[in-house]
Amino acid sequence: MEVTIITASYNCQNTIEETIKSVLAQSCGKWRLLVFDDGSSDLSTQIIRKYARQDERIKLLSHPNGRNMGLQETLKKAVSCVKTDYVAFLECDDIWHKDYLKEKFSLLSQNPQAEIIFNDVQCFGNENRRKKLSLFNKAVKVYLKVLNPFSNAYNLNFPLMAFNPIPTFSCVMMKTALAETYGFQSPFAPMADYYLWARLSFKYKFYFIDKKLTLWNLTQNSYTMRSLGNTEGEKRLRKAIKDLYIKNNPASYLFKAGLSKLLSFAFNLISFIFKPAAKLILGIKKQA
Repeated sequence: MEVTIITASYNCQNTIEETIKSVLAQSCGKWRLLVFDDGSSDLSTQIIRKYARQDERIKLLSHPNGRNMGLQETLKKAVSCVKTDYVAFLECDDIWHKDYLKEKFSLLSQNPQAEIIFNDVQCFGNENRRKKLSLFNKAVKVYLKVLNPFSNAYNLNFPLMAFNPIPTFSCVMMKTALAETYGFQSPFAPMADYYLWARLSFKYKFYFIDKKLTLWNLTQNSYTMRSLGNTEGEKRLRKAIKDLYIKNNPASYLFKAGLSKLLSFAFNLISFIFKPAAKLILGIKKQA
């Protein structure tokens, strides 16, 4: 089996080398890496070309005349170039564990019907953001176990109304046909993945690997981190997701929407209570 890895690249000269090295370091698995540049103006394309010359499995692509077309258009163009059954996404400032592909292929060998697979992540970068997301990811894992304690396949239709339980694009491998069919058309580009998962959740299950196979970069310079606080963009996304649910499942929308708000409130309450409690416990341990 062979998988194509897509990396959308934009002005990432400080991170892209480590990203590519993490693919080269994979312990097993056949792969191709398509790095699609979105009009970078720094030295990142020179770095990518260096690795493409050294390894024929790595290919650099770009828009005509080196134009900047935005994240979603870049992802669409990249997916259209994929010729393998599965595609994996790796953002240009994230890193894979050496066993990322090994674990994904192992799950597929046991569950050949799996069409979307994601894994746990290890956050690094911005300290405050890292602490918040680490706590959130732990809560999500508990929720998944409660949702289905006897399997690693989950129907995420309901939780996606309240929050995105899939931490980052860089932890997902999926059927290429699904990425082509459902595409990238989020009303808020920095959260293109969230809208894609919401659309897929009406028909497909998501398989989870409870291992930290992705190192997620939370530095303030990353595209996702720069988008935080864009309330208008997030409102557009929330409305689009709401419209999806009303269109696909109108009979149960109001009931599920109420439950999702309750679930979101519960997550926030747990975070509010747990954070000072954790500080107190850690303080006591330090004193001891």
